[in-house]
Amino acid sequence: MKAHCEKRGFTLIELIVVIAILGVLLGISAPTLFSYLNAGNVVKCRANIEQLAKLGVKYGSDMGHRNLLPTSGMDDDEDTPDINESDGWWIMLAQELDSTVLPNSRRGAMKVVPVFHCPGDRRATVEDGMLMQATTKTISYVSWSDGSEDPSNPHSQIRTVGKKHMDNLPWLSDGEPVKRKSVVDFASFRKMVMPVLERHSNAILVAYASGVVQQYEVDDDGEQNAKELFNRINPEKLIPMKSKGGKR
Repeated sequence: MKAHCEKRGFTLIELIVVIAILGVLLGISAPTLFSYLNAGNVVKCRANIEQLAKLGVKYGSDMGHRNLLPTSGMDDDEDTPDINESDGWWIMLAQELDSTVLPNSRRGAMKVVPVFHCPGDRRATVEDGMLMQATTKTISYVSWSDGSEDPSNPHSQIRTVGKKHMDNLPWLSDGEPVKRKSVVDFASFRKMVMPVLERHSNAILVAYASGVVQQYEVDDDGEQNAKELFNRINPEKLIPMKSKGGKR
């Protein structure tokens, strides 16, 4: 007699065991995969902000004896009716790049290269190698200001001439931009910078007026931690942190 081989499928118990094993493997590999992807975001973002810092130095040099760094809140140039420079620092730096497309009217869209966008910023989808519309959702970095160009405007450009502590003068950092506004105190820091900690697993990249880029890491995003992070980024209190009573 010929041997008879009977085909059968998986039993319910076997399927449950397989699913359980896959779940365990996924649980083990997911953090590693996330960490790997996050590390790539940090590297790319750091390269972006380092390039922007170099553009800032070039912009300051092009300004001649004034040696300024642009911010979101600088004076609008009446000679450029199609652009409102006070909207954001990126307008001035973008013009240092040959690939920038300027709007034909004030309501038009300005297009820039993705160097202004952090890959960990999920507020907008940006493709590598493609021009993107420069908006507060595609721009992933915020300016800091000490109002040194115009004391009456705390958001004005930073005058770097004569600064003794440029290494401690924050200028750009990870953040969510607000048109015509820079980080000028703890309240604006908490609003514009703290929400982006998840981009790099609680790490913030900061470019200083000297062109140096530093990375700061925090354990969590609690209120006490926010104050500690603000003081670490701004050690010389060049942008004073206001107390609850409003006194500096």
